Amino acid sequence: MKTLEQEVLKKIAKKSLFVKLVNTERNESLVEQSISKEFLDLSAVVRVVLKMDKEGMASMALSKGDAEILGMTEEEIYAAALANTLRLFPPKLMNLGRYIEMSIGAKLPLGEDEVTTYILTNQKEVDGAIYFMSPEVVGAIAEALEDDLYILPSSVNEVLLVRASELEDGVDELKEMVRDANETVVAEKDILSYNVYHYDKEHGITIAA
Repeated sequence: MKTLEQEVLKKIAKKSLFVKLVNTERNESLVEQSISKEFLDLSAVVRVVLKMDKEGMASMALSKGDAEILGMTEEEIYAAALANTLRLFPPKLMNLGRYIEMSIGAKLPLGEDEVTTYILTNQKEVDGAIYFMSPEVVGAIAEALEDDLYILPSSVNEVLLVRASELEDGVDELKEMVRDANETVVAEKDILSYNVYHYDKEHGITIAA
């Protein structure tokens, strides 16, 4: 029987749980101890918001033992966290060039042959890569762009999307871009993956060969 304390904790949890995408191998201990769900070479880990204000956000992973304390199954907790992620951190899609222009406050000299790249994150631009594992979100983007997509794991905070029809030099170039970014730009703790992913209607999201 659920206690009153468990009912209160459950109500609080449903308001503050969310899901963060991490690399499974690089976070093996965290994934094993936490409530999570595997997705390709990645894992979606349930976390709880401890503080969120204009100065930033603090959170912690929810351990498997917390399920018993909350009086919920791991499946119930994951479902609640996934639904809550949409409410707390709605997805955001922008043209990457436009995003950079807004960030630096200047116009970029882009050539006509530049590949159109989009950035998928959330409204807070923190832990926003989670939406790349959503076939509903990525599928809607692909349908709107009328194209299959290649997905570059920029970091745990965002992913980059490239229209497949615009890619002339193959996936190896994209893999090189991801590797260079991980080794020179992305903080160690924020590296999501060295793989490149592909989305099409028939197979959904897969690791690109």
